[in-house]
Amino acid sequence: MRLLIAFTQPFSYSETFIHNQVKYLEPVDTLTNGWMPFQDANRKSIFNGLFMVDVLRGACKKYLPSFYFQQYQKALKNFLVKQKIEVVLAEYGITACNFSEVCESLQIPLIAHFHGFDAYEYKTIENYKARYLAMAQKAAKIIVVSEDMRNALLQLGIPSEKIINNPYGVELENFQTTLPAQNANQLISVGRLTGKKAPQLVIRSFALVKEKIADATLLMIGGGELQKDCADLIQQLNLQDSVKLAGVKSPQEISDYLKKSKIFVQHSLRTASGDSEGTPNTILEASATGLPIVSTKHAGIREAVVDGQTGYLVEEGEYEIMAKKIIDLLGNPSLVASMGAAARKHMEQHYEMSFRIQALKNILIAAQHAN
Repeated sequence: MRLLIAFTQPFSYSETFIHNQVKYLEPVDTLTNGWMPFQDANRKSIFNGLFMVDVLRGACKKYLPSFYFQQYQKALKNFLVKQKIEVVLAEYGITACNFSEVCESLQIPLIAHFHGFDAYEYKTIENYKARYLAMAQKAAKIIVVSEDMRNALLQLGIPSEKIINNPYGVELENFQTTLPAQNANQLISVGRLTGKKAPQLVIRSFALVKEKIADATLLMIGGGELQKDCADLIQQLNLQDSVKLAGVKSPQEISDYLKKSKIFVQHSLRTASGDSEGTPNTILEASATGLPIVSTKHAGIREAVVDGQTGYLVEEGEYEIMAKKIIDLLGNPSLVASMGAAARKHMEQHYEMSFRIQALKNILIAAQHAN
């Protein structure tokens, strides 16, 4: 199968799921750089002539968008033909919209993979709903990562028979199981410091935990636009000695920090703009390490965490109740141990990487054979 994977950012550390797909699906080529990706795996442009000059291409895209789109479609068509592409996997619904007409004209099956904001954010839906519906008619299948996301697309009017729920996977061999009950009372949160992860609510929740558990600490890994706000809040709540903003860390460093922690916490929520998670990879990784999870009833987290068995889930915004759940866990080492073990088993049974990748391969192969 001559597969092309199209995605926006070639080096985004926060999009582990896309890097894993490229790694395990082994496409013959990729296209990256923007919602109309134009650079192949060797960073070579699919354009010829003047559009190979970034300044000219950017000016045309900005001031003559319709003309640019026409030229992009021509270049994309030539590229797909030259590379003899048999199946296209387009990451994010917006990217799929920009591929659908060309794929249909060449009779190349298109698989659209939604991930999060593209299925939820109000402005995105307002701008792309009509194009999503048109794309869905042309696409072979549309992949979502949770039942919540499936329901969001169904509400837009996308036919149910087009939608397949295939969650992200986790490389279990990269996460050595810990014995969290024996670790220090360190809470850990991993993820971008951005609105939909609500890091300030994690800090406020921890402040309540600290009032009851004197030796509790919180390690927050990740960077983002809310880093200064988080630092200011830590100062305001006088938590400088017990909360550490560690910044961005490598996958190996994250794995090591998870092994030394007792509970994973994350307060994901839908923002005022509608932006939402898909299924956070960090929750899968913490579960694979054998940590109990305390998070929210949000998007794919409802499936990744079995409430009351592999951790606790609270309603979005209820950071006080989150604090109570954390306090209860810290006071019950046997429950920490049993929930952590159940979390690992849940990953082994439902989220193991090779299983999820094989399911994705099966979708791609079926689309190719049905064409």
